[in-house]
Amino acid sequence: MKKLQVTITLGMEVPDNWELVEHQDGFTVIDTGDGKFLDMTFTPVITSENAENSEWTYDYDDAFADKIIDMVEEYDTEMEIVSA
Repeated sequence: MKKLQVTITLGMEVPDNWELVEHQDGFTVIDTGDGKFLDMTFTPVITSENAENSEWTYDYDDAFADKIIDMVEEYDTEMEIVSA
């Protein structure tokens, strides 16, 4: 097997009342101000086509999702408010 390193950078414009907070589970999440806490994570998407404008979906069976999750050796998410 070989190792694959995936780096995802996501910039979002969010409402002013969203704040980063330490969740009781021990990691940083976004407090959306309406009683919900948002964690940013990856979601695999698949297609069976290798063509322009292919249809991508996250509609796959649990066995496939479990196989992908089992391959993850490390995972880290860093979030910061960069401007207000």
